[in-house]
Amino acid sequence: MKKKLQLSGIFIVLLIVFTIGMKGTFDGYYGFYYENNNYDKPLAYVISENFALSKPINMFTSYTGFDTGYGFYAPNVASDFVMSFELKDKNGTLLEQKTMPYFKSKESRVRYTTVFNMFLDKISDKNTYDRKYYQYLDIIIRQIAEHVMKENPKASSVTTKLYLSDYPTIADFKQGRTNENLILIDEFKH
Repeated sequence: MKKKLQLSGIFIVLLIVFTIGMKGTFDGYYGFYYENNNYDKPLAYVISENFALSKPINMFTSYTGFDTGYGFYAPNVASDFVMSFELKDKNGTLLEQKTMPYFKSKESRVRYTTVFNMFLDKISDKNTYDRKYYQYLDIIIRQIAEHVMKENPKASSVTTKLYLSDYPTIADFKQGRTNENLILIDEFKH
């Protein structure tokens, strides 16, 4: 009985990974070749999309990272987020401004920078998550802010701002505009 339960668990996880991969492949193909055209989705695409967007599967893939895809193989520049922190003392005097907490290991830095991929869900109009998922994203930002505040014992408040980098287009670059802009996505005061 225990073996059957383990095998069924493995089968379910493999089914989820395969279906999410299939949906990602369809999204990439149809998003690239049919971006501005209307088209009929094949049955396999519709089934994988409905499966991936169902509430339990959607939450599972978001929390485990199964829905991140393989965008690092793509030629496009990935979206880049910047989180800034302003630490103030009890009198409101600015103590410190920083864009990254202190980390003891390289793995922590990598985990910190990869968590930003989830924040794309805050600005995408294609994703329709329930309110609790957005609250979960807010909790992540607050936890990071608390960690930053603990680094400076004189700090009594921290303002956290989440920005999305807006890189210049090729046309802008050819005209000499090379500066990136930052678009404010969210702001928290703690």
